[in-house]
Amino acid sequence: MQKASLNSWTTVRRHLEAHAPEEIPALLDSSELAFDGAFTLTAPLPVYSQLCQVYPLLETSVQDLTGAHLFLALKPSVPMGTDDEALSLGLGAASVTEAILAPESIAAVPAYLLRYVPYMGSAAVLIATALRQAFYRASRERGSEALYPRQDDKVRVDVAALLSSLGGSISRAKFFRVFQDGKMDFFVRREAPSHRVHQGQLRREPTSYVYRGLLLTPGDASDLKRYLLAQGFATDPLKAVQSALDSPRDQILQFPYRLPQAGDLSEPLSVTELLVREMGLNKPGPALLAAAEQLALHLIRPESFLAVPWYWFQKVLPEMGDDLGMLYLMARNCCFVDWARGRDRDQFWVSGGLASLQGWIGNEALPKRLPHAQASTRGRKRQKQVKESSAYTRDWRDANREAARGYLLRQATRNGPDGQDWQLKVGPTALTPKDEALRQAIHAWLLEPEAGLRAALLAFAEGPALQQALEAAARQDPEALPGFDSLVAAGICHNETLDRLGLSHYETLRLSLNRYFETLVGAGICHFATLIKILKRLRHQFALYQDSFPTPYTPPARMEGQTDPQFEYLLSGINPMLAERVRKEKLETRLLAFLLQGALTPQVRSPISMAVSFCLQPQESPRPWAMELARTGIGGARLQLNDARERLQAGYRGRHAMGQSTALAELMNPQRPASEQMALIERALDALST
Repeated sequence: MQKASLNSWTTVRRHLEAHAPEEIPALLDSSELAFDGAFTLTAPLPVYSQLCQVYPLLETSVQDLTGAHLFLALKPSVPMGTDDEALSLGLGAASVTEAILAPESIAAVPAYLLRYVPYMGSAAVLIATALRQAFYRASRERGSEALYPRQDDKVRVDVAALLSSLGGSISRAKFFRVFQDGKMDFFVRREAPSHRVHQGQLRREPTSYVYRGLLLTPGDASDLKRYLLAQGFATDPLKAVQSALDSPRDQILQFPYRLPQAGDLSEPLSVTELLVREMGLNKPGPALLAAAEQLALHLIRPESFLAVPWYWFQKVLPEMGDDLGMLYLMARNCCFVDWARGRDRDQFWVSGGLASLQGWIGNEALPKRLPHAQASTRGRKRQKQVKESSAYTRDWRDANREAARGYLLRQATRNGPDGQDWQLKVGPTALTPKDEALRQAIHAWLLEPEAGLRAALLAFAEGPALQQALEAAARQDPEALPGFDSLVAAGICHNETLDRLGLSHYETLRLSLNRYFETLVGAGICHFATLIKILKRLRHQFALYQDSFPTPYTPPARMEGQTDPQFEYLLSGINPMLAERVRKEKLETRLLAFLLQGALTPQVRSPISMAVSFCLQPQESPRPWAMELARTGIGGARLQLNDARERLQAGYRGRHAMGQSTALAELMNPQRPASEQMALIERALDALST
């Protein structure tokens, strides 16, 4: 085999042009080639998608002709209005529930993997699910290999982190016991131990496991064997395999889940292994091998996943337990969301009812504890006084049943051919009772018309420095947010981190959060770090909550000579006598309207001087749009200005650059060049910081 080099690509091209489909040379011409011991094709998204579809052919050709590997890479696109290859994205949320659930963070559970539960048990399948996620995270940056974990890939897995991803529902001892009992042999194969010399001493390397690939369960392999024999495999293997490819899966396999039966094969097998080892096919030809691999994809469907939020694994699974949690996943896999017709199915009939569910999960007692949609009064009455040992068991069963109530319900029963059938109703991922209490508390806090809190929340939404200061405070003291002086003394922040107005907002938020959430923090329902994280995701929704006050926001009663705190910093930059007159006549909103109008008008050289002069002249009136923007307060105006600045930087033009702010769009001339609009917005932001 020749030594690979960039020049050897010519040989590959000639071979592909002669034997490959005609569209492949055009795809190669649209890609960029690089070589560093392996060939890499970099292509834009449309070409990259088509290259992924023919990747097996390309990889095989390159290996056969050069001995090197071929990798695919996606050419990064440049967002409009930027000249950087990186795009910074921050997570947001449209509601408090979404901020807590984090639905964008999901685990992909292979649908076929759930068919192993009757053979391996729930704990082993949960561990296998977590291991597949580890494979995915390790390979997601390797082009087309990110689609599925491949055989012989090696990934170093931190056991503690793996168990933490499952919410601690499986202990470390149970994890290693599952491996020791051989229940993971269906998925991974243990390699021979290896050693290395470190500082003159012989040390054993960590135990290494190899992923076995896509295999049929012993029951499915047995059913496929019987089907192929019935289709005349002994006389014409290729015709029998092709017949299986053309047949619906329910004519070959048993659904929804196949239980172990007498006479089944003893281990899982790939389709190719089944044909060679169990059906005596000594020399399969290339056509038969290709058909066998297609049949494996047809039966296993490796692209079919059950998307489950990580929130469920970390918060719900520990309460339900691995058996009940796995039964929920198996039941949820029997439901669907029909986007074509808008009809979702969240309930289904289980043929055989209790006996089938016991076989699914391998637990005789668990299905009996599934809650009923309507409680029955039949049977003997529940005893009020029981023994201490019995009370413990009763409490555990009640807690287990309550954890399942929102996820699995026994709706109805009917007589079927296999006995009494059960109808199960499957619920979506929902907040735990603790997080439900947190959600209600956050709603109540955001809707509370507390003086100064509105301005502080708007400042938090637009100020990274204020967010970072509160995050640092939550890390320093998890039980009560400390004052800013404590952060400075600890060297976490500096006096220059926040200006005088920022310090005022920090203290307002700190005191309010401590007072409102101290009970939940003390009860272990939440932590301040989690709370700040939720508020960061909700920051763009603050205006919605603040506009929903049951009564209009009014400043607190103040003594003669005082003004609203959100205008005090602005008034400190003008003539004291004029500032006193503004306070006395309560002209703060009028002053802010003239200031915004002047700052966004290029002909005005000194917006603050014009604002003070016009504010004190009764015959002058600000533009209606300036007055509307001023009514949102300094914090609201800065929030809209910052949003417009970000949209201009992202490449938006005209009225679209002003986002949802109609007032700002009316004050700004949309026909102005973007550079002039940016300069005016910067001047307005500077004026509000005076």
